[in-house]
Amino acid sequence: MIEKITMKEWLSRRVPKVKSSSLKTYRSYERAHILPSLGNIPISEVGAMLPAFSVQLAERLAHKTVRDILTYVHTILREAEAKGLAEASNMPKITMEPKEKEVLTYSEQKALTARLRQSAAPLDMAVLLALATGLRLGEVAGLRHKDIDLEAAVLRVRRNSQRVYDGHDGHTPLKNTTPKTRRSRRDIPLPRAFVAVLARYMEDREGQPAAAPLIAAPGGSAYDPRTIERRFDKLKAEHGLSSGVTFHSLRHSFATRALEAGADMRTVSDLLGHSSVAFTMNCYSHSATKLKREQMEKINEYF
Repeated sequence: MIEKITMKEWLSRRVPKVKSSSLKTYRSYERAHILPSLGNIPISEVGAMLPAFSVQLAERLAHKTVRDILTYVHTILREAEAKGLAEASNMPKITMEPKEKEVLTYSEQKALTARLRQSAAPLDMAVLLALATGLRLGEVAGLRHKDIDLEAAVLRVRRNSQRVYDGHDGHTPLKNTTPKTRRSRRDIPLPRAFVAVLARYMEDREGQPAAAPLIAAPGGSAYDPRTIERRFDKLKAEHGLSSGVTFHSLRHSFATRALEAGADMRTVSDLLGHSSVAFTMNCYSHSATKLKREQMEKINEYF
């Protein structure tokens, strides 16, 4: 006989064994999506609710976010099954078509880059770094002076600055963590034109300790990722960019331009620090299709 407890009751009992950075994300999923829709449903009946739940999520969230939430719910239910509270056989497999990602157009990216190159402000450099290298927001915020080797023209990703769940009243203090996966820890060759811009930026901050934050406030402390996002929102408004464009869209724009320039999928995957090439191909299938079409057009000369 399966005990009739609700999803909310089960979540209050379980103790996830994950990194604090992941726990912050999971808690946000619970508060914003899982509890409002499934909190009062008996845990043994949640599996049958997932198809409708996935449709509800897809109406307002990105494909990857929906997939991540559903994966987390499946994990919750598997743990409940191990305690005799649910049956894994009731969990349907949810498949969803990925939505095309919001990216800057070529002209929008050129205009924004030109604007940022004229600025010496750290927050503007943060945005330019994301455009030029495809770094995640936390990776930009976590950079130190010693992570930049101008002579070798290489940027080293070794830290991720983000807010993590500390288990106390929902607080999420800012912490520097190690990259989540082995492939996220990577070295990124820098384009010559960007090296020149970065060199001028670092010359203005000559004498800073090697371990000092690269994107630092006047007092020397690292900027909060949220502050970097707010700066980008102002730039977005100034340049009339789509409301759907986010800071993470800069990463997508970098990947799209790289593929348009002829970079192969393996290289783009390595530069982005993705877990696999398959993941990159799934993310940027729209760009891959465009490249395939361009290659197919070259065959016209044979007909």
